[in-house]
Amino acid sequence: MPKAADTGETYGTVAPFAVSNGPYKVQDYTTGNGGKLILVRNENWDPATDSVRPAYPDKWEWDFGIDPKVIDQRLIASTGNDQFAIGYGGIQPENLATIFSDEHTANSDFAGRAFSDYDVYSRYYWVDVNKVPNVKIRQAMAVALDRAAIRLNIGGAFAGDFADGVIKPNIGQDYAETGLWESLLGEAVPDNGDPEFAKQLIKDSGEAAPSLTVDFADTPTNGKTAAIIIDSLGKAGITVTPNPIEHGKYYSVVFDPTSAHDFGFGGWGADWPNASTVIPPLFTQKGGWDLSKLDDADFNAKVEEAQTELDRNKQSTLWQALNLEAAQNIFVIPTFFGLAQDLAGTKVAPLYRWSAYGSWPYGLMYVTP
Repeated sequence: MPKAADTGETYGTVAPFAVSNGPYKVQDYTTGNGGKLILVRNENWDPATDSVRPAYPDKWEWDFGIDPKVIDQRLIASTGNDQFAIGYGGIQPENLATIFSDEHTANSDFAGRAFSDYDVYSRYYWVDVNKVPNVKIRQAMAVALDRAAIRLNIGGAFAGDFADGVIKPNIGQDYAETGLWESLLGEAVPDNGDPEFAKQLIKDSGEAAPSLTVDFADTPTNGKTAAIIIDSLGKAGITVTPNPIEHGKYYSVVFDPTSAHDFGFGGWGADWPNASTVIPPLFTQKGGWDLSKLDDADFNAKVEEAQTELDRNKQSTLWQALNLEAAQNIFVIPTFFGLAQDLAGTKVAPLYRWSAYGSWPYGLMYVTP
C-alpha cells in the first residue's frame, strides 16, 4: 500500500478508502441506515495479469439498514432491480415455510434461487476434562441431553442437522460419520436423550452423579436452552446450575481458568476446508480454542502427525480418526451442524451456497437476461 493511502484511524470510513488491485474499486461509501457501498470497474485492472478474479457485473451495490422483513418480501417478489439482488443476512423464520418444503429443499417456486445449506459452524458444549475427568460421566452428560428440544428452541430443523462430531460434512474429505448417536457409546441414543442409559453410564463410572455448572451468554434463547439442559441432565441424576454471563463478555470469562466452570456453550467454524483448522484449535493447548482444557500427550502426537502428513488421503484418515476419538471421549458434546438459508432474485447466476466459507460465490456471480 502506498504510504499516502494509509489514512490511519480514518481508513475504512471515508471513500475512497482502499487501494484496489482487483477488478473493482470503491466509488462511494456511506455508512448507517440508508447508506450504500458502491463498487465499479477498476480501470487499472488488467484481466490478462489476473487469472483468478473475473469481473462480471459492471457494478456492485450494497444497501445498508433495510429491514430484513422487507428484504425477504422484495426477494420473494423478484421484480425490477430486485431481480438482480441477493440477500446477505439470511431469510426470516416466518418466511421459511413459504420458501422451503423442508430444511434442505426449496419449494418449486423458489427452486434454483433459495438454498438451505450448511454454514461454517459446528455447535457443541465444551466440557472441561479436568473438572469432569471421568469419561463415563462425560458420556452420561451427552446421552442424557435432549438435543431435540434444544434444536426446537433455537429454531427447529432449519437451525441445523444433528452433529456427530466437530468436523462438518461440508469440509469435504476429512469428514466421516462417527456413529456417535448410533453405536459409538454402546447403544443408540435418541435425539431427546436417554436418561436410563445415562444412569447406567454413571453407575459404570464408579462415581456418584455429579453437580455441575454450565456457562452461557445471557440471552433469552440461551436461557431457555440452559433450562432444557438442566431438566434433561437432571433426569439422569446430574444436577446442573446455570451461570448466565453478560452478553459480550462470555469468552473473556470462559477462557479464564479462574472463572470458567464445568461446561458451556460453544461453536467453531473451519478457517478453510481442512480439519487442520478444526481439530488442533479445539483440542490442543497450542490451538488457542481448547475450552475443554485437553492437554493429552498421545492425542497431541496424533494431531502433529496429521498436521505434517503430506499424503492428503492419508491425512484425511488421520483427521477422521481424531474426530472419532474426540467424539467417543466426549471432549465436547456435539449438537448441531448449523444451517443457513439464502434467497436471490431470478436473474442472478450461478446460485449456490459456498458452504465451506458460508457465502454466495461472489467472485463468480453475474446477471442473466
